[in-house]
Amino acid sequence: MPMRLFFSGVTFIFKILGAVSPALAGKLALHFFMTPPNSSIPKREVKLREQATLTYLNVRNRKISIRSWGPDNAPTVLLSHGWGGRCTQFYAFITPLVEAGYRVLGFDAPGHGDSSGKQTNILDVASVIAEIAKNEGPFEAIIGHSFGTGTALLAIDKYQVKSKKVILIAYFSDVLWITEIFGELFSLKKSTLAAMRQTALKKFVNTYGVTWKWQELSPIQTIKSVKGEILLIHDNKDHEIPYSRAAALQKVVPQAKLMTTSGYGHRKILMNKNCIETVINFINGEAAEL
Repeated sequence: MPMRLFFSGVTFIFKILGAVSPALAGKLALHFFMTPPNSSIPKREVKLREQATLTYLNVRNRKISIRSWGPDNAPTVLLSHGWGGRCTQFYAFITPLVEAGYRVLGFDAPGHGDSSGKQTNILDVASVIAEIAKNEGPFEAIIGHSFGTGTALLAIDKYQVKSKKVILIAYFSDVLWITEIFGELFSLKKSTLAAMRQTALKKFVNTYGVTWKWQELSPIQTIKSVKGEILLIHDNKDHEIPYSRAAALQKVVPQAKLMTTSGYGHRKILMNKNCIETVINFINGEAAEL
C-alpha cells in the first residue's frame, strides 16, 4: 500500500473513531505510536554486521540481538540507536572505536533489526539497556542517536546504568513533544492524544519495574541523573529534531561539551568524520575543538 494512501486511511479512521470514542482512538493511537517502521539494511552496513560476534539476550520473552566488535577485555562502548534503526547505523564509528582500543557493543531494540517483537517504547528499550548492563556494564561510554539518546538517559535515570561518558547525537529534550508530533502526523484530536497517554500509563504501570509519569521520561529530566561527562552533538539543519528543540537540553547541563555541525541533518551526522573524531577524543579524555 502506498504510504500516502496508508496515512490518509489511518487519519480518516482516527477522525471518525476520535469523535465516537476518544478512549478507543487512544488505544489505536498507542498501537501505532509503539510500532517502529521496517527498514532495509543498506549494503554499507553488511560487512560490519558479518564481522561482529552475534549473541542474543532474552528480555521479557523476546530475543534481543547484541553485536560486539573488538577484544572482550577492552573498555566497552555501548551504542543506542534511533527509532526504526539498528545498531549498525553507527557503522562509521565502529572501526575507529575498535582501533582506538575499545570494545563496541550494539543492540537492536525490540521490533528492530534482528530482535524479535513488533512494538516497543522508550521505557521498554531503557529496560533492555539495563539488562545488557547487568552483564556488560559499567560502560566506558554510551553513544545515543535520536530516540536512542532518550533511551540511554532513561536507563541511567530509572535503572542506574553506569557510564563514564555519555554522548548524545541528534538528541531531543521533551518526550511529550514527540507525542505531539505523532498527533500532528495523523491529525489526532487533543482528546485522542490525551487518551493515548493515559492508556500507556495504565497499560505499563507494572511492566518495567519502575514508577513513571510521561514528563519523567523526558531527557530534560533524565539527563540530571548523569554522573559522567556529557558531550552533546546536534546539526543546525536537522529537520527531524529542530535545533531549537535540542537547545533546551543544553541549558540543563551547562557543564556539557557541545558540538554543533551544519548541513549533515539528522542521519548523515553519524557519518561525519569530525563528529566521529570528536567523540573518540572525548572518550579518550583528549581535548578537541568543538
